Amino acid sequence: MVSVYSDTDYLSAYKQKNRIFLVFWIVTAVYLIFSVAWWIYYMGLPYNDPAQTLPKALVYVASGLYIIFAFPYLAIKGSRSRRYFKMLTYLSEGMKQEEKNYFYSFEKKSLQKDNIDVWGCVFETWSKKKSEWMDREAYWDNEKPLPPFESGDYVKYIVQSNFVLQYEILEKHALEFEVIDEEDEGEDYEEDYVPEDGETVAEE
Repeated sequence: MVSVYSDTDYLSAYKQKNRIFLVFWIVTAVYLIFSVAWWIYYMGLPYNDPAQTLPKALVYVASGLYIIFAFPYLAIKGSRSRRYFKMLTYLSEGMKQEEKNYFYSFEKKSLQKDNIDVWGCVFETWSKKKSEWMDREAYWDNEKPLPPFESGDYVKYIVQSNFVLQYEILEKHALEFEVIDEEDEGEDYEEDYVPEDGETVAEE
């Protein structure tokens, strides 16, 4: 089976997270040193000295720049990196589930799972209880290139927290989905194959 993630992905995410927060703490340290140095200079000036305007102005400007940097940097880049690393950690430790279904399509709508951008992989599965086809959606990490799934492929895949971790295309174009015209939308229809035995079902 093809593995979506590897130890390299986990290590890269870990290093990226540490690097992002290291940059943040370095910038914070520089800002604090800069502000404290000018505060000491300001405190050493005589009362109402005209030179007091300079340290005030510099500290105000530095504070504004630091806030502009810190909030977007941590809220967007830092938070995203931390969540992605947390997701990889959870995927490596959680319970996994194996499934075999017929691939239908990729959902191009905007999706998020555990605050991670994902694609929706829509599979079709036959329900013996209801005697009808049902959608089964799994999630594909947006950071990874899409798998070579084509409509009708019979795919074996392993998911954890509904993320696809491994996959194997067991049969290409094993099922041909019926194309529905616009005027036929809303009408019930049956597919050409039943997955459990592979026999053709005649359309009514």
